[in-house]
Amino acid sequence: MSNKFNSSSLTEYCKSYARKVAGEFFAHHTVISGQELLKLSAVSQVNLFVISSLSEKWRSDAERFRSPYFDFEHPDVRQAMQVFMNTVSQHISVRRDHLEPLLAEATRRTLVLLFDPRYYFDDILRNQSDFSLSAETAHQLTRYTQINKFVPAAIEERMKGKSSVYVNQALNWLDEILMQRGRELEKPDKYIPLFSEKVLLDPAVLLRKASYEHVPQPTVFTPNKSFFDTDIETTVPPVPLAAPSSNGFEPVVNLAPPDSESSVRPLFLDDSGPAAEPAAPSMQPSQMPTHTSDVSTLEVSPKTEEPAGPVTIGETFYRAPIESISKSISLNQKFMFINQLFNGSAASYNEAIEQLDHATSYEQAHDLVTNRYSAQYSWDMNSDEVGMLVEILKRRFA
Repeated sequence: MSNKFNSSSLTEYCKSYARKVAGEFFAHHTVISGQELLKLSAVSQVNLFVISSLSEKWRSDAERFRSPYFDFEHPDVRQAMQVFMNTVSQHISVRRDHLEPLLAEATRRTLVLLFDPRYYFDDILRNQSDFSLSAETAHQLTRYTQINKFVPAAIEERMKGKSSVYVNQALNWLDEILMQRGRELEKPDKYIPLFSEKVLLDPAVLLRKASYEHVPQPTVFTPNKSFFDTDIETTVPPVPLAAPSSNGFEPVVNLAPPDSESSVRPLFLDDSGPAAEPAAPSMQPSQMPTHTSDVSTLEVSPKTEEPAGPVTIGETFYRAPIESISKSISLNQKFMFINQLFNGSAASYNEAIEQLDHATSYEQAHDLVTNRYSAQYSWDMNSDEVGMLVEILKRRFA
């Protein structure tokens, strides 16, 4: 949870808002349709987040139809599944007891997006499975974001057709976007009256004191399309909704052409190349000058010309190639890595070492260290522990 909020106050407000909005609608209705959901709240972002939740459930339900006993990749089956799921999506029908939790969660997400956008996007990125951001996920994030939409749109643009990127890279882009375009972030002021129409929204109650001091005071039915592909009429440019997952059947995409305000241009330069390798701790002992009985005749050679000296048996062992990372790590090193690099989690350590052991090259293993684990576990790349692990990787792929 964002530390800007008073957690209990935020939870209570979201429940109260959802109860009020749902109560007014269901006083005259038994269920709510997709078209009615789009107009339920005066804050369009809340409605979008509700639709987003339904879209995720719709996509997961589609996957449940898959079975090892039938050919779901056959063209006839794929087509039939697409028509069926699209038709189902056009007949959304939600009862109050199912809607209120979705509405409360959508309200919470909207308030966090408004008052702490940096935390909102950072939290989404860090919670991606396998610590990687797929192109499909980035696209869905842009689809369902209306407030501060330029942030996910710029991340999606930055991916430039890549199927996925490490979350560490996406987080770097997020920092750059907010640094360069932070002034474009929407102010909460214009949304506070919209929320207050139903339940009074007082930032002084919702936010912690230190945070509050910094806060500035109809869809057309098309049978052959999914409801989640239709455009939404709001006070901002239309936002296209989700398409069926390509894993289950062919997606149907109907993206509205961007206007001058929502068009996104590349913001950053291309990658300059792989990250520089962290400096590994030296295994070479310091060379001391050889003293003679006649101190006056001692000659001190320049440091750059200092002889390396003989290599000891211990150094030869520690530089020798190894076949397995896990087997080459001593018990003391293992405990040190678990405690210092993996937050005390032996399971996380074992999973990471197994993935590193299955890497096909030093570059691939080093990429996992610098672009995945370092961000996932907040490593200091100049620490002795990371340097020791990198040294083991060098021996593994020597």
